[in-house]
Amino acid sequence: MTAAGPATTVSWAVLALPLAALLGLFVGSFLNVVVYRAPLGLSVVAPRSYCPTCDRQLAWWENLPVVSWLALRGRCHGCHEPISARYPLVEATTAGVFVLVTWTWHGNVLSIGYCTLAATALTVALVEYGGRRAPLGVGALGGTLGAVFVAGGAAWLGRWTVLGWSLGGAGAGALVLGMLRTRDPEAGDPRGHGRTLLPSAGCWLGGLGLAGALAGAATWLAVTFLCLVGLWTVHRRSDAGDDPAVGPRLPAIVAVPLVTSVLACMAVSLVVGT
Repeated sequence: MTAAGPATTVSWAVLALPLAALLGLFVGSFLNVVVYRAPLGLSVVAPRSYCPTCDRQLAWWENLPVVSWLALRGRCHGCHEPISARYPLVEATTAGVFVLVTWTWHGNVLSIGYCTLAATALTVALVEYGGRRAPLGVGALGGTLGAVFVAGGAAWLGRWTVLGWSLGGAGAGALVLGMLRTRDPEAGDPRGHGRTLLPSAGCWLGGLGLAGALAGAATWLAVTFLCLVGLWTVHRRSDAGDDPAVGPRLPAIVAVPLVTSVLACMAVSLVVGT
């Protein structure tokens, strides 16, 4: 080791992490638009952001991530109706995730692909946890872009193992997604909700090496098991008449086990595999 090592680490961190945080804030703002509009079949690019209560288009200064919500004290500037705290929370969470991904990948170009996959997972999860079905296009587009960026970054760095396994993982995830769509085209089984995340999860795990993939797979199985036990317990109590109101109070992270297990496995595998 030489004295240049820590200095080099500090230099890339000082540049990359604030940039990742800033980018994450604006991506999170866009994710809020996608989460609201995509399930309704609305365009995510036009018209510009507007208040869903008074339909007034927002000025640029009302669209600044987190800052605008704080400056407006959580209320619309026009009609003064409350603005959900979900918006700044999504923006801040996305920024935090981008910083974590960038840190674990040491600020190299693979961070771009993994941030894209993370943003896709967050989008699908937010839609599904909100009680709606995530359109196929959301997961497909995000997963495809993420795979392209991961592959391009791996090729740029000459990391051919990451390139091969990430594309193989994405292909395996797409294959499983196709099988699930064949068996349950309308996604009637809640255990399959969020299945559009499978290609993204496959690409994510494939690029993290054996240790990361195994840790992610183990986490996936454990979290899925716990969620299914929770579902079974709640339904059994409801059927027995112990508490008919338990069903509607079922936490979203349990009600959509595939989404929860994918998020958990992605987080664990990233820490273990990089």
